[in-house]
Amino acid sequence: MKSADQVALEAGNSPSVILKNYRELATEDQADEWFGILPMQGQRENTYQWDHRARIVTLPDSEEG
Repeated sequence: MKSADQVALEAGNSPSVILKNYRELATEDQADEWFGILPMQGQRENTYQWDHRARIVTLPDSEEG
């Protein structure tokens, strides 16, 4: 979990704005569901796997030689 200071720095806001307008608007599970939307397996040749709990992206094996 990041601090409000770090998030504010990255967002270009102040910590008070972050806490007032953004804090606890969604649960971590809701965020994982939203940001975990990916193409269906095989839908695109560059499909990758996202483990939202571990926050790990697994890229497909490259067949280029």
